[in-house]
Amino acid sequence: MLTQQLSSHPKLTTILPYLTNLTPRPSELHPACPAKDRLEQWQPHPSVVTLRGWNESTRASYGAGLLVYHVFCDSRNIMEEEQVPADTNLISNFISSLARSYLGKTIQGYIYSMHAWHTLNGLPWILHEDQIATMLKGASKITPPSSKQNFASQSQHR
Repeated sequence: MLTQQLSSHPKLTTILPYLTNLTPRPSELHPACPAKDRLEQWQPHPSVVTLRGWNESTRASYGAGLLVYHVFCDSRNIMEEEQVPADTNLISNFISSLARSYLGKTIQGYIYSMHAWHTLNGLPWILHEDQIATMLKGASKITPPSSKQNFASQSQHR
């Protein structure tokens, strides 16, 4: 009810010009908006700042890794609340499921994407790092030669 009253009030929905001595520099972190919306829209949310830490191409690659991870979890009927924060056992099973089908570098990238997602969302990334590192080395060693060859020929055509 109050929201409807506020949004129907013309002074609260109109973007008024700034006073000369109160004009911020243009920024996507604090866009021009009605005063009533600034608390919500002007927060440089930590995730916005964190996202700036990764190039667009890295974010796209990480997005692919997240997709593969969630499909893996869905295929095993792992509930959303059990998917994150990820634990060593779940990540180990994820690596094992990919080991004979993907290049070791690709699998490693997928694990980096999971780590990045945890970082972005302020979730703990508490894994047995030695075990994960050893598994990633092992996954690289059991990549089928045909996968390596296909990847090499695809890379040449880019």
